Amino acid sequence: MSGINSKKIRSIFLLFTLFTLSLPVFAKEKEAGKTLLTRASVFAKRSNANITLKRRSKIFERDEIHVGNSGRAQFRMVDQAIISLQENSILQIKRYKFKQGSGSNSAFLKLLTGGLRTITGAIGKGNKKAYELYTPLATIGVRGTDYEVEIVSNGMYVATWQGTIHLKSHLKNGCNMLIGRSQPYMFVHINPQGKCKGLQQVPQVFRTGHSSNIPTLKKQTKVKIADKSIIEPLQQTLPVHPAITFKHSGLNIDLSHPAKEINSKSSTLASSTPTFKVGLERYNLAETGKVSNFQQSIGGYQVAWGYWNQFSTSFASNQASKNIEAGSNGMIWTAYDPSDVSIVSARTGTARYDNVTNSLLNGSSGAINNLQIQMDVNFESGNVTNGALSANTRSDTWVAVFDGKIIAGDLDLQLNGASVVESNPTTHSPVRDANGFIAGDFIGNNAEAIIGGFGLSEDNVESNHIEGTFIVEE
Repeated sequence: MSGINSKKIRSIFLLFTLFTLSLPVFAKEKEAGKTLLTRASVFAKRSNANITLKRRSKIFERDEIHVGNSGRAQFRMVDQAIISLQENSILQIKRYKFKQGSGSNSAFLKLLTGGLRTITGAIGKGNKKAYELYTPLATIGVRGTDYEVEIVSNGMYVATWQGTIHLKSHLKNGCNMLIGRSQPYMFVHINPQGKCKGLQQVPQVFRTGHSSNIPTLKKQTKVKIADKSIIEPLQQTLPVHPAITFKHSGLNIDLSHPAKEINSKSSTLASSTPTFKVGLERYNLAETGKVSNFQQSIGGYQVAWGYWNQFSTSFASNQASKNIEAGSNGMIWTAYDPSDVSIVSARTGTARYDNVTNSLLNGSSGAINNLQIQMDVNFESGNVTNGALSANTRSDTWVAVFDGKIIAGDLDLQLNGASVVESNPTTHSPVRDANGFIAGDFIGNNAEAIIGGFGLSEDNVESNHIEGTFIVEE
């Protein structure tokens, strides 16, 4: 056993998880903090139970904290950080590890809805890479600070009252910037396309919401920004192309970056050369490119997909569109009409999706076969559990585990871990770590199927990858 390092152990555990189809808890979750105050409905989802929180209640790693309508909650974390949650907020404590003097302290939080304000503690004041807040639009890292986040219908507002935060959009070509008193802006709005707009005044949501005790700041002196590609004005009324409408949902996998998903809108389901919109960019088939594996009405669903061996992106502005880049490795694309949100909301009970009926796959080492995907979807709690994926190439078996949630009728999947396993081990590292993404959405008149996409790359060996799109039914 001395020759097995920690990465191999984690990968072996991942394989065990895949084939046992469960995620067992081997040890009691660690305490993450204590409740300082609550108002109205505040509870933690813990081990499939709802635990009402009140003053002095402990909270733990893996807790999902819910604050209801007209509710408020405040917590002191084990590293002395303070977190205040406003009404209608959901916060997941994915990881919160702290031991005085330890070099491995870390915090990973996910704000799914609502808003929070936090004064970071010892973890946030230490290694800046050890603290991360994930939101549906962007990830926030800190450098010892007091900051605030509010998720709204048209994006998200962020304020930094002290210190500096790092805001990075999840989307390709989205904003990636620092915010704080020493930076050009203290306040930013990020829109659903990942573009940021710096604000000179305190946003109204922070004046009237759970930060009403914060005095209104005087107008800042406007600072000239040298790199206009980082902070751009909101382009809410500017169409990508006036002659094209985008009424279908889509998912694109750029094979130059196979571990990154691109959610998009498609112009059509009927053509093998649709145009896709991602923010203000559009994706087009290159003139010299070729289309292969085009299919439509797949499995009787309003779904189309195909493969472009070359594509280009262009940007719509007040001037004529111009070509930015060409994808040298091609793209797998999917366009579809999702199930109506009211249908998803009306479903009850738990459904297992495990019958892969169709797929379009690609891999760096040749053909992919035996794709298997499963997940349990609880339509009442909104939780996705027991997610597992496996696929074979000529020399490897790829495995991954994931979970997720239903948020406002949409399916939000999150990859938890992946590995590459040599089919006939010939090296000293037959099990290697991988990373990537998995995404999905409901399709069908009764949300009886899921259209999805995935991309996996071997850690430190990006040239070894697999990706594809699929339909999995109940």
